Amino acid sequence: MKIREIHNLFQKLEMEVREGRDTIAKFRYNGEVIVRTRVPHKSGDLKGQLVHFIRQQLRLNETQFQELVSCTLSRKDYEIILKSKGYIDS
Repeated sequence: MKIREIHNLFQKLEMEVREGRDTIAKFRYNGEVIVRTRVPHKSGDLKGQLVHFIRQQLRLNETQFQELVSCTLSRKDYEIILKSKGYIDS
């Protein structure tokens, strides 16, 4: 998976992105940070298990992550997933 694709996921989920040593993205719900993840500044493909770690930090299983990548999962759907897993209060 390319780093550019991860940045597109951040935009789709309307995550707050901050550039520092790495690119850090935060998912906020009602002003509270619920999820935080990071990707390196390099370009090209993510190496090793970085995609796996990003998926875990986004609190998604493999199927949900693939739906996010293929654009069938929206921000609203993501919020529903986080609510069902107890990360967001209903």
